Amino acid sequence: MIHETIFENIDKVVEYLSNQSWPISKIYYGNAPFEVIDYGNGKLVYYPIPFGAPLYRGQNEFHEPCISSFFRSQPDILTQFIEKLRIEEFRIVTQKHPMIEEELNNGIYYDYIALAQHYEFKTDMLDVTNSLPVAAFFAVTYQIKGKYFPIKKSDNPGVLYFISPMMELMPRLSDNQPDIRPVGWQIFKRPGVQRAFGINLKNYKDFNKMDGVIAFRFWHDNIISEQIWNMFLGGEVLFPKDIFAEKATKIKESNIFSRQAFNIVYENFNKEMTKERILVELEKRNIRIQNNSIYDYSDDDLSELKELYRLGKLTEKLNATTRLCFIPDEKKEC
Repeated sequence: MIHETIFENIDKVVEYLSNQSWPISKIYYGNAPFEVIDYGNGKLVYYPIPFGAPLYRGQNEFHEPCISSFFRSQPDILTQFIEKLRIEEFRIVTQKHPMIEEELNNGIYYDYIALAQHYEFKTDMLDVTNSLPVAAFFAVTYQIKGKYFPIKKSDNPGVLYFISPMMELMPRLSDNQPDIRPVGWQIFKRPGVQRAFGINLKNYKDFNKMDGVIAFRFWHDNIISEQIWNMFLGGEVLFPKDIFAEKATKIKESNIFSRQAFNIVYENFNKEMTKERILVELEKRNIRIQNNSIYDYSDDDLSELKELYRLGKLTEKLNATTRLCFIPDEKKEC
């Protein structure tokens, strides 16, 4: 749903939201508490509390339709295959990280598609957050080569999306109801500080028309943009140093993939083409498949990572006391 009013600025949107009966919080960002939650089928995740809060998404321009990055360029079958290769390579390498390995052994579930989306791979998901300030940051800034800047003036309105908390609490009764996935706290800091969630948008699904989603458009204001930009130190708060970001960037830019990734993607892909035909077509696009991944950790890398992790120098520990909280299949609040 698109709200008919284009608000004077983003502060007016927040004021409007605050005057409704919805539970609005302006303070959740950074190292707020997390809970360990069973999110169904035994999947334990670090969930950014409070459970059942509204979700938000900020964009510096309103787009109609609003679809996932995977489908925006209307990719052909082979392009879709290549993008899935990147995500699978990301999953394989991530799973070999010693800290992820330990978390998996402890029963923590990692949604690699949602995590890949958060590292800007082309997926069929959209980033959302339960932090209104975080969403506001992305609504009033623009990015150039990984750096964010406040929008001074624009002829196009920005948009702040509000996703009703009922969409997460209720069982999914139709394909038009958002399929919400918490990314949660990770051993990589970025998803935690951004209090990240993902919404699945398969097959060109338009976010603007989903149940429980309201788009609030607003005009950019240079003073307000700069205030919000400064609140997050120009984005440094939301993009802390992350040792895995560099590896993710290499995978996104690469034309070399492992045979393991190729075989997994092929087994789960539309079988319109034979494996041999896909290999021929990939070669025409200068995509190489080789036996070993060029992104694997060397023995020295793994030894160093494990030692740094043991010493507590590789990443911040979870900055909260967690408790086990079970969400039943019908997703009632615990």
